[in-house]
Amino acid sequence: MRPTSTRLLAVLAAGLIIVTAACGSSKSSSSSSGTSVPGATSAKLVTPGTLTICSDIPYAPFEFEDNGTLTGFDVNLVDAMAQTLDLKTSWQTTPFDTIITALAAGNCDIIASATTIRDERKEKVDFTSAYFDADQSLLVLTKDKDTYKTLADLAGKTIGVQAGTTGETYAEENKPAGATIKSFPGADDLFAALASGDIQAILQDYPVNQYRAVKNPAEFVVTQKIPTGEQYGIAVAKTNTELLNQLNTALATARSNGTYDSIYTTWLGAKS
Repeated sequence: MRPTSTRLLAVLAAGLIIVTAACGSSKSSSSSSGTSVPGATSAKLVTPGTLTICSDIPYAPFEFEDNGTLTGFDVNLVDAMAQTLDLKTSWQTTPFDTIITALAAGNCDIIASATTIRDERKEKVDFTSAYFDADQSLLVLTKDKDTYKTLADLAGKTIGVQAGTTGETYAEENKPAGATIKSFPGADDLFAALASGDIQAILQDYPVNQYRAVKNPAEFVVTQKIPTGEQYGIAVAKTNTELLNQLNTALATARSNGTYDSIYTTWLGAKS
């Protein structure tokens, strides 16, 4: 789960609002009418007129609450796409390790949760065109930055990962000798465990780790970026081809009209 940005400088405060992207969505947000895509309302939806989204919240900077308002990269983007489709949005907090099951059970129409496109996932769901490039990374306490510079430096130590993610898979496949991989249900649990000394490092998606490091440089630092070629996509049930096609059209619209770039700049800084 959960990108390759070469620059994450200028990450703005977590409550910023992008007017063009229908930002500051609440968990049940209403999108005003935008440019309709023909047949948009005819797609199979859990609730007619509403796009219901399964998402593992919080996972800043992609989806999290700020003063009771749901916001973040994924939230802004999907709300903008829903606006193009003339749909409201309803965000459902769903643990990532059960999120595909929740989609299959009909609890939501899509998964928008910094989800990496992987072959094994494509056997269960269909993905939109990729909307974000992804890498893994290593986050440690700032006081330990000279001790744990790379994954290899964590031999015999405990590395935290989020359950069900590609970070967990990468850590299990590439852990140094004697290292223990400890899984946690959410990103906030990982950061708390690192701060308390329960783990010595976090291996997870680069933008998530870097966003936390930029917000709290006195406490956290990213010491290694690990290129993996991962990309994020929005997942849709295999039986819902019409919705998939409409989402791809809406995503293309967001890219062409500048909405995507505005969202990217707000959360991750200007693209290089």
